[in-house]
Amino acid sequence: MATMTAPIQQVLAQANQALQAGDPDSADRALAPLLAHPPTPPRVLHMAGLVRMHQQRFEEAAQFFAQARKADPREAMLAFSHGTALRWLERQHEAVAAFKDAAALKPDYAEAYFEAAGALQQLGEMAEAEAVLRQWLAVLPGHARGLMALTDLLLGAQRYKEAEPLLRQALTQPLPQQMRGAFLQSLGLAVYRQGSRELEALEQYEEASKISSDPTADVIRAEILQRLRRYDEAAILSASLVARDPANAHWHQFHNGLMYRLQSDDYLKSFDRAPKTVELLLTKAYFLSSEKRAEETHQTYAEALALDPGNKLAALGLGSSLSMLGRHGEALAALEDLLTHHQDDCNILTCAAETALTSGDPEKALAYCQKSLALQPHDQVALAVLGTTWRMMGDERDEELNGYDALIQIYDLEPPEGFSSMDSFNAELNAWLDRAHPTTREYLDQSLRNGSQTPDKLFGQGHELVERLQRRIREAVGRYIGAMKEDESHPLLSRRAGDFAYTGSWSSRLKDCGYHTNHIHPEGWISSCYYVALPPAVEDKCARQGWIKFGEPALDVALKNPIRRAIQPRPGRLVLFPSYMWHGTIPFRDSTPRTTIAFDVVPKD
Repeated sequence: MATMTAPIQQVLAQANQALQAGDPDSADRALAPLLAHPPTPPRVLHMAGLVRMHQQRFEEAAQFFAQARKADPREAMLAFSHGTALRWLERQHEAVAAFKDAAALKPDYAEAYFEAAGALQQLGEMAEAEAVLRQWLAVLPGHARGLMALTDLLLGAQRYKEAEPLLRQALTQPLPQQMRGAFLQSLGLAVYRQGSRELEALEQYEEASKISSDPTADVIRAEILQRLRRYDEAAILSASLVARDPANAHWHQFHNGLMYRLQSDDYLKSFDRAPKTVELLLTKAYFLSSEKRAEETHQTYAEALALDPGNKLAALGLGSSLSMLGRHGEALAALEDLLTHHQDDCNILTCAAETALTSGDPEKALAYCQKSLALQPHDQVALAVLGTTWRMMGDERDEELNGYDALIQIYDLEPPEGFSSMDSFNAELNAWLDRAHPTTREYLDQSLRNGSQTPDKLFGQGHELVERLQRRIREAVGRYIGAMKEDESHPLLSRRAGDFAYTGSWSSRLKDCGYHTNHIHPEGWISSCYYVALPPAVEDKCARQGWIKFGEPALDVALKNPIRRAIQPRPGRLVLFPSYMWHGTIPFRDSTPRTTIAFDVVPKD
């Protein structure tokens, strides 16, 4: 073999040079004579594997790397390359094993830990991924990339308190500027998501912005500024996002959402200064539709469809806008035409069902609902439309589905730990919510009118009063689920589970003449309303001002006695009901606000 050393080195150098030049086929030809005369040295097999990787022939690459490892099982690089090929083949478990072998052979092999953790995260095995990253940092304490990978994992798992000290540790050492900026952003996020530390979080983001401009970070900065009620600064920042990238629909949506809440004259004007792309027209139409500006909505969707006649969202929006205009027959025809191309799209099926109802054809609506639910049995919107369809047909199955008496339950909660009465607890909670609620108007896509809603999840953020209330709420939800009858055919009861998870939690505050439009909660299973503070007007049992109402749909259909049940609010009262059930609030006249907390839960596997 000694006489072959120089030729092998020469061929390997030639192959490597070809790869560097982007010519893997020349590298392949250079290696061919060596591969034709086994036994082939491990480094030649490795180079052959690298060539196959460049040629995207990943199966062959994995085979070459496996042969190389067999020939030289003590070489960490061979195990690492094998793992890389296996990841490309989506054989993640085998890839993890190879990367772990590489790290065992070479304990300071940072890239091996990184790739092993990445593959484990792709598999959803987060605990094992975290163990690999912590092993990396045990071997290489303070390794910047290792700290970044671990803190990214912790932030993704919303373990902000654990991530914070690691991020601070990283920032004590010399770092490349771009990496320093990324750590500052991550620290800002970790601090912000722990609640009540907005100024400190803003400092981190502003320091990061001096290093590089990151639009995603600027969005969070603008959110923090809003939490601090520094709305003018937030508006300047959101406008700068649009100015930097006028074709980016996400920035237009963020900016105009803020302009709407601020009741600014600049609302929707950013679209006039931007190119007329399909994506931007669809974004503008979203705002117009949410405001029920039917003619403008129809025109904007028509423009989008003219630019891209095959665009599903534009066609669906055009059909919905026709319905908004009261042209229900045309709307149904447009949606049925769309269904010929997208017959298994549940969103279109449900829209067609709604339009069939408003056009006076409940039988057709029933057929569309049933088809949609056959595809997605827990679609809360389809279930709501199905109940309304049965009700219009005089079918008793509406009562079985919605259970206006049995499935709407009232719980007057006991005072949380540390409080002698619900009055004292709610007074303190309401004072805290005063600081948490924005001073702008509501978000455009929310059900409330003339009020405000907290922007982030309330539960799980470490707020002491909220956490105490959550424990009482968990007990009540447990009782609600525990009382469910066994019925595998019922869309609510069939999902009964031993535990549950929250998919959302927020506080709403309605002012004088405020109300919630009739709506459902698409992301939930069980939904709720907890009453914190109420205006005296709720004592009006005749007009039922400020009461929660059930059964009245958000559809333009004629129903006798549309409200099936209304419940009088009481401070400390929790109302639970199916997420697919239509509900809203009867408007009230009173100078005292109506403050509530609501949440959705889903079964936990």
